Amino acid sequence: MGEVTILVTILGMSAVTLLIKMSPLVLLGNRKLPRGVEDIMKHLPVAVLSAMVVQLLMVKDGALNLTFDDALVWAALPTVVTAVVTRNLFASIAVGMGFVAVVRLIAG
Repeated sequence: MGEVTILVTILGMSAVTLLIKMSPLVLLGNRKLPRGVEDIMKHLPVAVLSAMVVQLLMVKDGALNLTFDDALVWAALPTVVTAVVTRNLFASIAVGMGFVAVVRLIAG
């Protein structure tokens, strides 16, 4: 692949990414959203993160894997407790990352 093709590809991908991220601001920037939509949007980041984490924990090599031999599974337990108790996304992420580091350090 030539250098020009790579440059055009990078610029095109950047433009599409910018368009996707800017379109809600441009289209809805001066409008008040209905209360129901605001309530849904408030929970969207946690829902997306939860879906990604559950897939990471339960799917290995394209198959369902429900074993406790992975450091991520053990780190998920205190992370979920932290999320329920504090309802703080940052605290939950920090606890999860900390436990993954500790479990990997101990397990080798």
